[in-house]
Amino acid sequence: MKLTRLSDKPVLVPVSENRWEASAVFNAACVFDGGWYHMIYRASDIGPHESFGEYTNALGYARSRDLINWERKDTPILVNDAEQELRGPEDPRIVKVGDTFYMTYTGFGNRFPGDFRICMAVSKDLIRWERKGTVLDEPNKNSALFPEKINNRYCLFHRRQPDIWVCYSDDLINWTDHEKVMTPLPDSWNSNRIGIAGPAVKIREGWFLIYHGVDEDNQYRLGAALLD
Repeated sequence: MKLTRLSDKPVLVPVSENRWEASAVFNAACVFDGGWYHMIYRASDIGPHESFGEYTNALGYARSRDLINWERKDTPILVNDAEQELRGPEDPRIVKVGDTFYMTYTGFGNRFPGDFRICMAVSKDLIRWERKGTVLDEPNKNSALFPEKINNRYCLFHRRQPDIWVCYSDDLINWTDHEKVMTPLPDSWNSNRIGIAGPAVKIREGWFLIYHGVDEDNQYRLGAALLD
C-alpha cells in the first residue's frame, strides 16, 4: 500500500484573528456524511507545548467537498468549560453509529500529574455536541469507537502506555474486558509507543487500522494493521 499526498501545503492553517485558533490547528478527526467531509480539529491559542506556557485547547469545525478547500466556522464547537477539560478538549476521533455521531477525545484538566482522560460527546449534526463525560477514569488517550457493535457490544480502542488496548461496553458507560491488542516493536520505528491514528475501518478481510508509532528519538510515523 502506498499513500500519496493530495497537496504539498497544509489544508488548514491557524487564524491569527481568532484567539482560540491563533497558534495551531492539528490532530483532526474527519468523517464523510451527506456529500461533505466534516473535520473536527484541535486548535490552540498559543504553541501546544509546555515550553510555550499555559496554552488552552478548543475544537473547531470545517467542511470540504474535495479535502483541499475547506469552509470553517469562526467560533469553536467545544471549549474548556468542563471540569475535566480546564485546559481544553484534545485529539478527537469520530464514528457514526445509526443516526448519531460519537466523538471520543482527550479531556485535559492539568489539575494534577496524569490529569488527562478519554471523554465522549454525541451529536446529530457535527456542530452541536452533548458531552457524556469521562469514559475511562484513568490516565488515557488515543481512543476511538468502532463504527458498529461487535458481538452486540460497543467496542473501544484506547492506549494504556505504551500499547493499544481494546475494551467493550453494553451501555457506553461501563467498560470491561480490556485486552492488549498491539505493542511496540523493539529496535523499530515504533519502539517507544504506539496509538491509533483514527477509527478502524471494516473491509472484506477484517478491520483495517492506521496507527502511529514513535521511536526512541520521539519521531512519529504511520503504520497499518489488519485485525480480525
